[in-house]
Amino acid sequence: MYAIQSQKGDSIMYKNTSKKRTPDFDLSGDIAKIRDAFSDTAKDVRGKASEVFSQSMENMKDRSADIKENMETYVAEKPFKSLLLAMLSGVLIGGALMRRRKRATLRHRE
Repeated sequence: MYAIQSQKGDSIMYKNTSKKRTPDFDLSGDIAKIRDAFSDTAKDVRGKASEVFSQSMENMKDRSADIKENMETYVAEKPFKSLLLAMLSGVLIGGALMRRRKRATLRHRE
């Protein structure tokens, strides 16, 4: 043990220089606290993720309902134009699928 005096010279502090170490902590208790903290954090994250997912689902439902309503209004206001667009879309998609099918058939024959 040795003494350390402050720069002002008014107080003396003693420091223990012995090499003996006495554990002042409980390792298993600390590990249990860390485990509990991780568990609580995981529960919070799951809760927040569930909340965000629920909110996203509600937003998608609202948006799809709005889109459906807008389409119904458009079709009611312009039925012939809507029919023409639907037929044109069908022809284009059908043509693309037929081309793809023909290419696959030609490759298979080679």
